[in-house]
Amino acid sequence: MKSKRVQQLGCAIVALWALPQAAHAAGIATVLDVLNAGYRTPPGAAEMAAKTADELVQDEGLRTDAKSLIQVQFVDGSQLSVEESSEMVLSEYVFDGSAATGLINLNDGLFHFNSNGRADQGVKLRTPVATIGVRGTEFLVHVDGDNVTIIDILSGAVSAQPHGTGQEIICYEGQSVLIAGADEDAICGELGAFSTASAPGGPDRSPAPGHGGQNERPERTERPVRDAPDPDPEPDPQDPPTNSNF
Repeated sequence: MKSKRVQQLGCAIVALWALPQAAHAAGIATVLDVLNAGYRTPPGAAEMAAKTADELVQDEGLRTDAKSLIQVQFVDGSQLSVEESSEMVLSEYVFDGSAATGLINLNDGLFHFNSNGRADQGVKLRTPVATIGVRGTEFLVHVDGDNVTIIDILSGAVSAQPHGTGQEIICYEGQSVLIAGADEDAICGELGAFSTASAPGGPDRSPAPGHGGQNERPERTERPVRDAPDPDPEPDPQDPPTNSNF
């Protein structure tokens, strides 16, 4: 009887020890940086302010206000920046020690993903109109709600599969991808070719290629034309010079 109680006690101790270990194992990303007003919503909890070193778990939501940013790093070393006025959900992310798989829902706004050379072909980024396949790359995504998604590829390649009848496409470094709707074919263009990709860059940060408005030409201001003043009249060479001494 005594040995049975000892065994039960031992099992209880092991279970209690395993609880924090399981909670730690559930983390899929860590907050690296928060600029101004950034928020996180753990599953089943209320929204709270995001802070540096916060651990993020599956199905956790992230949101930023204007002139704000949240930068996170996943367990495999890849990174994602949630730029200003943006919303997303970390639906799932698994790293088995050699490669990552998962799904990240980008609901609205501007995002910057960098795989940092990791094997992340199993990672998918889903927007309201398309699913983006990662191929060892760095890119920006502008999600205009349920309307348009634009991807600017800074290195590597990405695939873009519209959710409806639109055709998938693969584009490469130095190109932009336009998905105008779930039933529209995804198309490639030169980096920054699609004007709707222009979106505010992070506050107090240099704008990234394809965003920040550097692809937009500033409005030209027309200056009023004024009548030029008459030049001084040329002296008549036949007139003698005026000399106050005479």
